[in-house]
Amino acid sequence: MNRQASLDIATTMTDRPLSNRSNRRSSADETITRYNLVSPFGAMLNALREEAIRNGIWCDELHRDLPKRWEKHGDLIIFPPDCFKHHDWRLIGRRLWQLTARSLKAERLGRKRIIEGDDFHTPHVDLLYGKDGWVEHIDNGVRYQYDVTKRMFSSSNISEKQRISEMDCHREVIVDMFAGIGYFTMAYLMNAHAKHVYAIDWHEDALEALQKTLECNGITDRCTVIYGDARRVSPHGVADRVNLGLVPSSRPYWLTGCRCLKSTGGILHIHEAIKLKSAGSDEIKKDTYQLRRLRKSGSTLSRNESLGSVDEESELSEHNDLTEKCRVDQNDNVVSSKNGYQSVITNGEHTVTHTEEQTEMKTSDDSAQKRLKRKISRSASIIEEIENRILPNARIESGFKANMWASLDAAIRDFAFECATNCTRYLNNIHDEEGKLWTCTVTNVAKVKNYPAHMQHIVVDVECRPEDEKVALESDLNMQCF
Repeated sequence: MNRQASLDIATTMTDRPLSNRSNRRSSADETITRYNLVSPFGAMLNALREEAIRNGIWCDELHRDLPKRWEKHGDLIIFPPDCFKHHDWRLIGRRLWQLTARSLKAERLGRKRIIEGDDFHTPHVDLLYGKDGWVEHIDNGVRYQYDVTKRMFSSSNISEKQRISEMDCHREVIVDMFAGIGYFTMAYLMNAHAKHVYAIDWHEDALEALQKTLECNGITDRCTVIYGDARRVSPHGVADRVNLGLVPSSRPYWLTGCRCLKSTGGILHIHEAIKLKSAGSDEIKKDTYQLRRLRKSGSTLSRNESLGSVDEESELSEHNDLTEKCRVDQNDNVVSSKNGYQSVITNGEHTVTHTEEQTEMKTSDDSAQKRLKRKISRSASIIEEIENRILPNARIESGFKANMWASLDAAIRDFAFECATNCTRYLNNIHDEEGKLWTCTVTNVAKVKNYPAHMQHIVVDVECRPEDEKVALESDLNMQCF
C-alpha cells in the first residue's frame, strides 16, 4: 500500500461521525455482562437479569441494587446491608436466592443488618438461603467456629489480639471475663501459650461457639468454660491476668477482676470506650472534676477520699445500661424473695412490700431488730476504720510515663489514673493484711479502635502487687505520679 492510500484510509476513519461510533456501542448492561461474564459478579448479573427480564421487571435500579462485593466463609456468602433492597425483587420470590447462590457457587446466603440505635455499629446477619449460619474462620493460625446469625467475627480487635499474641503467658492463668466466641481467649491459649484460661460469658450461643472452637483446635484441657454473670461466677484468687474486655465500659466489674487475682498479684487489662477530651465534652469535664482536685492537692489518698463507694453495688448504679445487659430476667419488673420479703424492682426503683403475716412477725420481733441494729452499728465502725486507712497513690510506670504518657489525650490519662486509684482501694479492702499494702501501677495504654463522636476503644494495663506497708508509703513520698 502506497503512502497516499494510507493517508486516505486515515482521513476516512477520522471523518466518520460520532453518531456512527456510538451506534456501534452496546447497552451498558450488555457491555458489563460481556466484561464480567467470567467473574462471579458477571455470572450473578447475567442470571438475575435474565430472570428479571422474564418477569418484566428489569431496570437500571435493580442493576444498581446488586452487591459489588461480599464476604465468603466456606460455602456461605454474606452480602453488605445495602443490596437486594428494591421491592421488585420480591416478584421473583425464593428463586432469587436460588439463582444467586448457584451463580456464586455457594450453598448459603446471608446479609448484614446494622442494628439501629447502636453507636458501635454492631452488625447482625440475616440468613437468606441455606440451613444454618455455622462457619469456620481462620485467623492468625486459630480456627474459629461460630454461627454468623448470632455472632460476628470482629476484625476490629486485631491490634489487641496481636498484642496478646506477643505476650509470654506459658506459666500464667488467665481469667477472660467476657470471652464471647473466644477472640482473646484463643489468643491467650494458642499464641501466648497460657497455662490455663477461665473463659466466662453470659451468652449461651457465644459459649457454644467457643466450645466448638476449643474442640477443633484440640485445647479443651487448657480452658474452663463458665456460663453466667462474671460478677457471680468468676473464680477468686487464681489469676495472673484478668481480661475485662467489655465496651463501652467494664467499670462494674473492676472489683470482681481484683478478686480474681492471685494473692501475689497480677495484671488487669481494662477495656473502655473513652470520649476524648479533644472533643470538648462538658460531660467529661464534670466526670473527672474530682480526679483533678485530688491530683492538684498532691496529698496521699485515704479510702474515703477515693472515688465512689467500696460497695460494688454503687459502681453498678452508675452504669445501669450495662447492668441491664447482664440481668438474668429481661422483664421491666423483677420480683425476688429474700428473708420473707418480696423485693420489687420497677424501672430502677426498689420498693419492699410486706404481707400481713410478715407485718405481725415484724411487730413481735422488735428485740431481734435491735440486735440487728447493734450488729450493723459494729459493722459500720469497722468499715469506717478501714475507710480511714492511708493507701498508696495510683502510680504510672516510669518508662511508660517518660515515653507515652504526655502524648495521651487528657481523658485517657484521667481514666487510667482512675483505674489505678479504684483498684488500689478495692485490693486493700479485699486483702486487709497487717503490714501490707497493695499498689496499682498503670504500665501501658493500648488503642484498639476509633468510634464516631470522638470515642476511642482503649485498654489500660494495671499491674497490682502487694508491698510492705512502710515501703509502699515511702515510695509515694519519693515519686510523683504526674
